Amino acid sequence: MQQQTIKRPYTMRELGDWASNNGKEILEALDFWAPWPTKPEGYMLARKSDHRWIGPEIVHGRFIVTPVWDARTDTHSVDVWMADHQPPNYSNLTPAEAADLAAALLKATAAARAAQGK
Repeated sequence: MQQQTIKRPYTMRELGDWASNNGKEILEALDFWAPWPTKPEGYMLARKSDHRWIGPEIVHGRFIVTPVWDARTDTHSVDVWMADHQPPNYSNLTPAEAADLAAALLKATAAARAAQGK
């Protein structure tokens, strides 16, 4: 038996289209898809995005580590950036820099897990 998945409507327009295509009123569609994912506390909408929410940035040395939540998929992740991301700086870390990055990743992971409710 093959499992079939249905993409959750993300916008009101998508919800209205889904309701119309499935012979449901909008309130029935809302009930069908409930509960609706909500942004984690302390997260804000990323610039130039309508679905990517970012948690508090953790700036640790050259690293910027950010917990992220994608509202369309209701998934959590962690972004890692380097402040001076010019080659070869992003590919070579000293042991101390690697330890600093690990500490920042652990902190961001804890924030992402808390936002996810785990």
